[in-house]
Amino acid sequence: MRDRLREARWSVIVPVLVYLALALTGASYSSIGIDQLREKPGEPSGVMLGTPLSERSDEWATSTPGLLRVMTTGSTDDLNPLTADEQFLNQLPSGPVSTVVLLDRWALQLGPWLPDHVLYSATLWLPMLLLTLSVPAWFRRITASSRVGWFAVALLVLSPLAAWWSFGPIATLGPLFVGCTALMKAQAAAVDRRTVPAIVWGALSTLFLARTLYAYPPWSVVLDTAVLATTVAFLLVPRVGRGRTIAVVGATGVATVAAIGAVVLENRATLTVLAETVYPGLRRSDGTPSALPEIFAAPVLGVLSDHPVIAASNASETSASFGVTLVWVAILAAAAWRPAPREHRVAIFVLGAMTAVWFAWSTLALGSLASSIPLLNQVPQARAADVVGMLGVLLLCLVLPLLPDLGARRAAVASALATGATTAYAGSLLRLASIPTLTLTEIYVSSTVVALAVLAITLRPRRPYGYVVAVAGAALLVWNVNPILFGLADLRGSAAADQLLEDAPTIRDDGGLWASDAYAVDSLLASSGVPSLSGRQLAGPERDAWTELAPDADESIWNRGGAFVWFQWQDKPGIAMENPGPDVILVRASPCTLAERVPALRTIVSARDLDMQCLEEVRRFDWGGASRIVYDIKDGS
Repeated sequence: MRDRLREARWSVIVPVLVYLALALTGASYSSIGIDQLREKPGEPSGVMLGTPLSERSDEWATSTPGLLRVMTTGSTDDLNPLTADEQFLNQLPSGPVSTVVLLDRWALQLGPWLPDHVLYSATLWLPMLLLTLSVPAWFRRITASSRVGWFAVALLVLSPLAAWWSFGPIATLGPLFVGCTALMKAQAAAVDRRTVPAIVWGALSTLFLARTLYAYPPWSVVLDTAVLATTVAFLLVPRVGRGRTIAVVGATGVATVAAIGAVVLENRATLTVLAETVYPGLRRSDGTPSALPEIFAAPVLGVLSDHPVIAASNASETSASFGVTLVWVAILAAAAWRPAPREHRVAIFVLGAMTAVWFAWSTLALGSLASSIPLLNQVPQARAADVVGMLGVLLLCLVLPLLPDLGARRAAVASALATGATTAYAGSLLRLASIPTLTLTEIYVSSTVVALAVLAITLRPRRPYGYVVAVAGAALLVWNVNPILFGLADLRGSAAADQLLEDAPTIRDDGGLWASDAYAVDSLLASSGVPSLSGRQLAGPERDAWTELAPDADESIWNRGGAFVWFQWQDKPGIAMENPGPDVILVRASPCTLAERVPALRTIVSARDLDMQCLEEVRRFDWGGASRIVYDIKDGS
């Protein structure tokens, strides 16, 4: 008992100390140190280890500038009259219930009084902390071993999908597992007739499960349904205390639904606008199956760090989780298992069934049927394929404790051959279809490492050797994907940023607006708290504002969520719009015409000299390797 307490204590203390060290030093894995966001790209300020990712514009051009804007202004307003309220999409509180659910995000509004780099770093690393605190505890409750939980944490965090999506899947999994683990603790306290701890843990579970509503839906639907169903099934199986278990699970479920309902009510206007957008609101799954490399090619994706040319895609879209674990589990299903409590086996069955459903959804051609299945039709097959390998990791780690030492030789050999062959085949397909520079050596070395790790773990599941090989191999795939940045690069401390931070309060107080013709400048404006027409439109449009701006434009052009609003300055009067991509709204306009349509527009930023009667040059600054010219709109123009 003492050893278990010691293990539990250190499993909490060490992650918390690491988290505090990262937060207090302002360390992050952000790509805001990219050249586009540098004042002088050849002379970057601060300390950055590694290379930032241009592919992660969702981070460096969206989420990070949005968080810094909140810290700068002390408000969650998006400061763009063209866009609907975006608190929900930015995971920011918009009312009393969401403030409690997103208490850490509410704390960002303390930015005017606390160091920005510390607040930012603490926010960025929090999901990772939640994952490391909860996943081992979840597995310890089900399997009586937290070691497989740590193995699961490693494979989840080190998956190419997590690394190339700036750990977005971890932002889903962290709160989810805290909610499920807290539910387990609430149930245990209720069975032991400890009412107060049961209520406290139940309340904590409610808050974190409600928080999953804010996660990226195509991933969270897959992960939430599988993990929550497994947790509830595990808790309901034992007969001892079943009545109390039903009571606490039911009460927590009702409270969670109520909290989610309250959050939806607080954000109903935003959600209504989003649902009516051409993209992504009206998007439905088209029934197209995912290619096998999207699920099974993760072990060969170390090649992405070389930034190869990828046919019709990019590194983020090509990345995958460790779907090869699905093949491993399928072989182990035929092996002889050690005796285990019934609830453990039920947890395996439920998670296995949910994984099978999502695997089928990812891989089968369903045609028009796909768009007619509620809930599932909100999950594009490619997005389900992204994370089904994470379900495979969780399922594998539920099965491994049941394997006997040296008692599954045939299963070990079969698993090694099957996983190695699957990796080689998926890598070969990836080489043929997308990445011709992926070498045969890389494919077969990766396949061999997979086979050896699987063989070692299956033969001796309670020895560390195979796990060390597996984790080391996973780390080699992604160790240099994300940079380690200390501070906030040139978004703080540069001459351009300092000037805008100084001007921003006056601009906001006067009700003024800016606009620029470069998305890199848009990120700077947002980070500095400068109200701007250009930037991101996440939830969707403010219809009246867009109609006044361009009354003759096709609504489908500007009725989009998750979009960049780009301006391109032209000399001729009038406004024209187009969509270069589904997530881009390009507005070609004369600044003079724009100022007539939007009287609050006071200043524009241009990458080229403009000679127009309505403009007066104010100053110039360097940003993203180019000179940017700031023009004021003349009064009465």
